[in-house]
Amino acid sequence: MKKYRWMNWVVCATMMLLAFASCDTDAEGELYNPEEACYSFASTQMNIELTAEDQGVIRVPVYRGATADKATIAVTAEMSQATEAIFHLTTSTVTFAAGETVAYAELNFGTIDNLGATNKYAIQLSLAEELLSPSGEGTIKIQAQRQLTWESIGTGIYTSQLFNQSWEQPVEKAKEGNIYRLPDCIYEGYPFVFSLSEDGQELLSWDLQPSGYKHATYGMVYFLADGMVREGDILSFPMIGAVEYNGGFDALYQGFTEMLQLP
Repeated sequence: MKKYRWMNWVVCATMMLLAFASCDTDAEGELYNPEEACYSFASTQMNIELTAEDQGVIRVPVYRGATADKATIAVTAEMSQATEAIFHLTTSTVTFAAGETVAYAELNFGTIDNLGATNKYAIQLSLAEELLSPSGEGTIKIQAQRQLTWESIGTGIYTSQLFNQSWEQPVEKAKEGNIYRLPDCIYEGYPFVFSLSEDGQELLSWDLQPSGYKHATYGMVYFLADGMVREGDILSFPMIGAVEYNGGFDALYQGFTEMLQLP
């Protein structure tokens, strides 16, 4: 019988766009001249879901106090090697035209198809510290991921060799590509997402994803597919069951196969 565990999700995807009309005061109460140059991001966090309509660009607003003249401020980006292979900062500076309160740092990612189906990309942007607004934000952490629109394609059969069970499984497909989602697959609240080649014969990605099952000793077990074999409408995934260990992931279960019969 299929197992379930309830999980409350809170997905925060909010962008704060607050214009700074002047510089603030510091903790000492010293008044800063609003005509002095001072800069800030709107907040410390930006979560964004990307679509083809973004045309391969993330625009991050930067605000300033003094607006009379044209101005330029340096901006730097930090990200992992894997993220850096997709995203890059368009320029190392942000330029304000005379009279402008806001200008934009731009991160380019090419096309939406460069983004993985389930990947979340973390990027940190920083402004030159000596030019910050006294109460402003000098760094912003960006979490970007691909937005997908899911449509049901019917109910298939999922067979888990690890749990020695089979059950009817709803299957969804993204409008944006050959990407599939199995909602509430092994445990409720934990979907699996994977993408196939255009002809559906090869697995393009099944990223490390939580299954919802928690091992008594090692905690959450994550599933990572090590390829796929397709026979008609039956997809077989040689699978690795991994757990967090020593700051990374280590295989706890190997040599088992999970199968999905498509609707």
